[in-house]
Amino acid sequence: MNARLFILGIGIAVGYVVGARAGRERYDQMKGKATAVWESPRVTKARTSVEDYARTQGPILLDKAEAVAKATPGFVADKAKDVAENTREFAETARTTAKELAGTAKESAKELADRASSTARGAVGRVAETAEDVRENANKELAELRERGENAIDRAFTTAGKARDEALAPLDDEDDEDEDGEPDKPASL
Repeated sequence: MNARLFILGIGIAVGYVVGARAGRERYDQMKGKATAVWESPRVTKARTSVEDYARTQGPILLDKAEAVAKATPGFVADKAKDVAENTREFAETARTTAKELAGTAKESAKELADRASSTARGAVGRVAETAEDVRENANKELAELRERGENAIDRAFTTAGKARDEALAPLDDEDDEDEDGEPDKPASL
């Protein structure tokens, strides 16, 4: 009986470990997908192109606008300064937008990782529940086996008693007869 419980305990432990590893693998898989999206060519290209454009075109446009402003007096110079300022604002907006895009992607990846972690914890809980069900079913089976064993022992004793009585019956009949084969007469008092 103790060996069966020991084997059952080992089975439950192995099930828990396998379930925990499967949950971790699923978490790692989801985390890998989130990382793959973040590092995918489209997202990386969009992120870097906005940053590159802001970094390369902003100063170029600023320089051009300042050159035009210096070359053209009065109205044209003022408009060129306005264009330079607008270009500077556009570059800053593009840089801010790129940072916001990166922050949003980071938050999405974190949410995805949190969901994966939550799913893994749920899987561990289900494995624990399953292990508890297995333990309860094993205890029920053990109780049924114990009852069957006790019933078998009772039947064996009953059968052995009947067999003994049947085996001893001819001996009892022989004791009741005398040497002539006639039944013994009771002794008178």
